[in-house]
Amino acid sequence: MTLTIWLPSTEGRDVFTAKTDSGYFGCFKSQDYLVMTPNFFAKPLEAANAARRLKKKMQSSPTIKAVTKVTKKSSKIKQNNKRQVKLTGRLYTVEETQKMPLLRFQEIWVVTHGDDYVADCLNTEKKQLVSFTPNKEKAKKFKDHEEAKRAMNTLKGVVGPGFNLMRYWVRVD
Repeated sequence: MTLTIWLPSTEGRDVFTAKTDSGYFGCFKSQDYLVMTPNFFAKPLEAANAARRLKKKMQSSPTIKAVTKVTKKSSKIKQNNKRQVKLTGRLYTVEETQKMPLLRFQEIWVVTHGDDYVADCLNTEKKQLVSFTPNKEKAKKFKDHEEAKRAMNTLKGVVGPGFNLMRYWVRVD
């Protein structure tokens, strides 16, 4: 499982939060170690409060128990209750959608690298960083611009430069 964590500069602070793709971890540091909460939280304040509770609990007990596994399913992040739309089918450009004013389209984002499209990226199940395809129909589709931009920036940092975002539309029935 690959997990990207953004750790802030923590000079002068012993309790802080770390941002991940799935939410926030509460963290605290002492002289010898860095401890992270075992669960994700939707808001940084909730994560910081959990870190404070964990710090207080660990200071009261003389032994330190190591946390070995972090699960995504234990998080209580609220999801939008929007209608689920399956993002399959042909990708349309702006010019093509303007020629069909009676149809409904949903905006999606695709990550590109040169002339290729990113077919899959940051896949923890397959333990695969990125795979490419020349066919734009088989590209990985992102509903949210922020999510696509986060994936693109992660790929730029790990793989190297050359990744871009392109906006397309998918027909909604």
